[in-house]
Amino acid sequence: MICLIALVVFGILGLFSAKYRTIAKEAFDCVFRRITLRKCTTGLDKRLKSKITGKLMSKHPRFAKGVYRHFEGISWIFTIVLIVSLSYSVYSLANLAIFGNCYGPEPSGFCVFDPFVSGGEEGECTIEGVEGEIVGVLEVHADDPSIGNENAKVTIIEAGCFVCPYTKQAVPIMKQVISHYGDKILFVYKDFPVSSTHEGAQEAAEASHCAHEQGKYWKYHDILFENQGKTSFEDLLGFAENLGLDTDQFSECLTSHKYKSKVDSDFREAFDIGVYGTPTFFINDQVVVGPKTFNEFKQIIDSELMRG
Repeated sequence: MICLIALVVFGILGLFSAKYRTIAKEAFDCVFRRITLRKCTTGLDKRLKSKITGKLMSKHPRFAKGVYRHFEGISWIFTIVLIVSLSYSVYSLANLAIFGNCYGPEPSGFCVFDPFVSGGEEGECTIEGVEGEIVGVLEVHADDPSIGNENAKVTIIEAGCFVCPYTKQAVPIMKQVISHYGDKILFVYKDFPVSSTHEGAQEAAEASHCAHEQGKYWKYHDILFENQGKTSFEDLLGFAENLGLDTDQFSECLTSHKYKSKVDSDFREAFDIGVYGTPTFFINDQVVVGPKTFNEFKQIIDSELMRG
């Protein structure tokens, strides 16, 4: 199956140089014939075998003889490794598109593709020069967007920024938490726009409340994260139009900064108790900083539900 490896390698090289495209075509023909249980007639597999073992022979004769003798088996090993690697890459990219990480609903490690999404800068979602102990908890106000049971035993308050990639990473996890616990919890979102490093964070937060007054906060919330970074007036108004909101009312709300005081109040409340970055979660009186796995949230929530 050396032809399959050749197809991938020379197919990629062929994107940049025409001289490799002929070999890629031969490799494709060879792979197609092998899949249809026919012999490879191009001779590419034999040529590659001779070329590889020939180069090895000049430096390591005994090793080259072993490779020549077991070339088909070695080719299968490399082919399986290639297929597994490609499959995992596709899986990781799909998770990256859906969940914002390589691992699905429960991110558990470094994602090699994440720098293309978040820039990979650890401090980009924090207030520059501010980091310390969080003393106290946030309070729920009547005008805070929320999902769940107002009388629930467990209240989860998130201080988030619509332009922070780590807040985006937490979105699917919180959706999973909300779906799993239902009326057992109350989930509240508060604005903590990190405007010093995220242009448009303040405007996005204000726009979300303009959508809230028309009853579409959570749908607008999701659109902002799905289109993270698009925070121009035209973008924000376009999202409202896509949701069927009254665009005249929305435009007036946004241009007049109707909810600036609300966003500023959320920010100040969190900042005053020591919140320095996003996302920061308050699960009753317990503080969780940064995106965590579903199981990590579940452990805390279950413990809170069992209290009393």
